[in-house]
Amino acid sequence: MSGILGIWNSQQPSPWEAMLSDLTVLGRDGQGSWHDPSIGLSLGRSQLFNTPESCLEAPVVEQDGCVLVWDGRLDDRETLLAGRTQVPDAQLIIESYRRWGVDSLRHLVGEFVFILWDASQDLLFVGCDPVGNRTIAYVWDGNTLLLCSRVLTLLLHPQVSHEFDEGYMAHTICDAWAHPAEITPFQAIKRLRPGYGLILQSGRLQQRQLAKLAPTSYDLRDSPETYFEKFWYLLNQSVRDRLRNYRPVCTTLSGGLDSTTVTVALLNHLSNLEAFSVTTERYAAIDESEPIQAFLDRYSQVKWHSINCDDAWVLSEPWEQLPLPDDPFTSCVVPMHLRMMQEAQKLGFGLIFDGEWGDEFCYIFWRDRIQVGDWQFLWQQLRSPGNRRSFVLQDLILPNCPKPWQTQWMMSRLKLRNLAPQWIQSTYLAQIQQTQVAEQLAMKSFGLDRVKALNQEIEDASFVGTMQVHRLLRSAHQLEYTSPLRDQRVVEFANRLHPSLQLDSNYQKVFLRHANRTTLPDAVRLRPKINYFDPLKYAGLGRGSQALELLEQAKQNSYLQEAIDFKQLENSLLSYRQSYEQDYRPDEPFHDGIANQLISTLGLANWLTQLDKKYLARKVI
Repeated sequence: MSGILGIWNSQQPSPWEAMLSDLTVLGRDGQGSWHDPSIGLSLGRSQLFNTPESCLEAPVVEQDGCVLVWDGRLDDRETLLAGRTQVPDAQLIIESYRRWGVDSLRHLVGEFVFILWDASQDLLFVGCDPVGNRTIAYVWDGNTLLLCSRVLTLLLHPQVSHEFDEGYMAHTICDAWAHPAEITPFQAIKRLRPGYGLILQSGRLQQRQLAKLAPTSYDLRDSPETYFEKFWYLLNQSVRDRLRNYRPVCTTLSGGLDSTTVTVALLNHLSNLEAFSVTTERYAAIDESEPIQAFLDRYSQVKWHSINCDDAWVLSEPWEQLPLPDDPFTSCVVPMHLRMMQEAQKLGFGLIFDGEWGDEFCYIFWRDRIQVGDWQFLWQQLRSPGNRRSFVLQDLILPNCPKPWQTQWMMSRLKLRNLAPQWIQSTYLAQIQQTQVAEQLAMKSFGLDRVKALNQEIEDASFVGTMQVHRLLRSAHQLEYTSPLRDQRVVEFANRLHPSLQLDSNYQKVFLRHANRTTLPDAVRLRPKINYFDPLKYAGLGRGSQALELLEQAKQNSYLQEAIDFKQLENSLLSYRQSYEQDYRPDEPFHDGIANQLISTLGLANWLTQLDKKYLARKVI
């Protein structure tokens, strides 16, 4: 990805070169700036060449009275090209703006975010795609507008407060994972929501939703085979658009449906392909080598790279040698992904396909089940003593209640479940706005249909932040990842699928299984979904030295001292480690709730330590 930067009407001298240099990690193929002192506007980009046409673009594009910096890739270009060839995407963005104005956002398909200045209208326009593939951070104080691909880069500007957003931190510290849309770790910095635009004109800033995913509209007019054919048509179109790339292409390959489906689609366009898989010998029950080999036996044109991750334990990332992410989120997949990135970079690849959003493609809700007469599901829910009360209350009654009632119920549930980790200080819990946390959890839990669920996911600040962490690490290895299943056209197709095509009493993801009847071996197609990563999570906490080192870091952090009882945190970690050595059984969950809480707390402590070293203590001239 490229890094873009914009500053309008700065009230203090801007450290422009330092800020633009901080974006070099996102793009190293070109860098340029544009300044107009008469209007107080500066635009810049650290550029990554990601398509053949991007090599024809200057870092800052000036055309038809517009100035543009942007990041991403446009798809479905035929509707905009009008028979032309070798037209850069930046030109198409400007042409679309000239034709439709700010409504151009709904006419563009792809992964993109841009800043566009139109001098004739005295208008600065910022927009991003409606699926959330790209975003931008911004600061607006009523006089100055700062825009940047990275949150932390904005901290280098003297007008930006370093004060944390307490709501964001409360969700993170309490492991609530329902962060409101737009927020970042810093109170002054927001992120643009998917499909929204910022419009600055005559000194006034407004934010508008300009593009969105099409609403659910179930369709069952044709035979199932017709929908399978339509799926492959759209997936192949998505893959073809993504193969318009400047750099060598490879793919990830697991033993599951999502990545194998994408790999099959790639082979419809490529005569050969290289694939990378995470494997393990130590945790044999979760190793996917067998279904992967079944896939490779059918598709011999795939050259396979096996990445052993026996000791890629959670919290083992070498953060001292990596750029600091904008958000303090880590997970058990990061060490494995880092190994894969290192190998792909070493072999010269630049674009990696994956199966991300395969789960979202197959989202199904109880209302969908009732709509198609899945009364067995309803009966099972009502029969089960453990599910009956929560199902009737949470799924049938509360979604139709006023929001204050929903919040009150969530508040009582938080207390009953003791959601916050046991090492959180009671004084801290008394200070934070628990009602606001409950409101966000209620919004995330009640009254969802498919499109609402997708929109909540792609806007949720914890989801956005996690995606940004992975994108930064990929950029640090000069890699881009892309998933054809996250293409807007594919997502909207899934939104229109009738629930009967997504439901089966024996299998999840039944649509993908049926769509792959002739393309995947049964060892993959009929394989039940497995949680692949948990043993590496438990081992990292139970045996890894990094967990103990991060515990000592946490004790030294002044911000966490107000929120955490470090003695209790230490006891909890040591107790977990002792229990792991004595009681852990392979292939079984092991105190999963407290494991996730420990990872969240220790990951936050590490992020705060690195933040102090790399940004807050940094002097910019």
